[in-house]
Amino acid sequence: MKFLTLKNIFILLLLVVIIGLIYFKSLQTRHQELIKSKVYYTLGLVDSEWKKDLSDNKVTFTTPTFVISNIYKSMEGPKSDTYIAIDDTKEELLYLTSFKTNAFSSDEKRRMPNDFVCHTNFEYRDGEHYNRWNFTERINQTYPRITSISNGIEEFELPDGFGFPVFSNERILLNAQALNHNVTDSTFKVKHKIEIGFTKDTDKRLIPLQPKTIFMMFPFDIDNPFVGPTEDLPNACVPVETKNHTYFDEKGNPLSGHWIFAPGKHNYSFDATQQLGIKDSIRLHQVTSHLHPFAERLKLINKTTQEVIYDCISENYKDRIGLKSTPTFSSKEGVWMYADHEYEMTLEVNNTTSKEQEMMASMAIFYYDEGMEEKIRSFKPITQ
Repeated sequence: MKFLTLKNIFILLLLVVIIGLIYFKSLQTRHQELIKSKVYYTLGLVDSEWKKDLSDNKVTFTTPTFVISNIYKSMEGPKSDTYIAIDDTKEELLYLTSFKTNAFSSDEKRRMPNDFVCHTNFEYRDGEHYNRWNFTERINQTYPRITSISNGIEEFELPDGFGFPVFSNERILLNAQALNHNVTDSTFKVKHKIEIGFTKDTDKRLIPLQPKTIFMMFPFDIDNPFVGPTEDLPNACVPVETKNHTYFDEKGNPLSGHWIFAPGKHNYSFDATQQLGIKDSIRLHQVTSHLHPFAERLKLINKTTQEVIYDCISENYKDRIGLKSTPTFSSKEGVWMYADHEYEMTLEVNNTTSKEQEMMASMAIFYYDEGMEEKIRSFKPITQ
């Protein structure tokens, strides 16, 4: 009887394992990686902790180890996020001025290609951020992303004399994700080093900038999302999935910001006027794009005047999949944008493979923040 009981237990455990493996294999790659990373970190198989190195005008955060064991398109690889403070031992006004991400070996000694960096997102907590300034009317008015570094853009600086104001003990969310479009013959480990440059208000008072992200999105049929364009919906896209990066317009129609495109050349356009939400006029000083491989050109256009504000001609690698360079826009003088003008994003892509690929197209913009500058003028530092 005891033998039969142990045998039954073994059979039950075997069935659980088999069912678990079948379920795991049925998941999309991005969901498989969440489970694998959880196992690696929980069992202590790889480094699971974030690290911080603070100096006088920059701070560097090192991610946990990412195990690269598969092909990961954008948004599919191992990832980790954490809330950080630049210096939680004091409350000091700082201006964030530069952002940088590099890939390293897991022992942090060897620089690796940024082919293994999908993105780093930098986000503030708008409740905490604006409550510190008694600027509560701004809470929940826009998605609180500061900016993003992604494949093709290793680093950028805001124009000289400008910055995004935060307090040294203010919490910021970092989200880092790995990428691998090309390596199939080995399993290896990487880390990301994320560097934020800053200027102290006590050293120099900078002109504050306000961030906002605008992005392309296209409609799809909620009842049959993967059918693509139809007679009733000729502009429909095929979303990568419907759980993430799905949005709804004012009429409740679904739109996707992450879509699939076939081999060959394709052109897309998107009216960005509503996303920009310009209420008076703004002065644009910085734009950084987030694109996926096979993107060739992304523009921000003033449709009213036909002025091209930002013309991002990206360069793809010729010997492998990946973005080699994605230029940013930076201007001390700035470009004026107006409430009564219309604005458009246009995108040109060229899928040179024989397979379908995935695309996203967004712009992290910074513009002059007059309201915050008024707050800063009356700011009195706390005596430490």
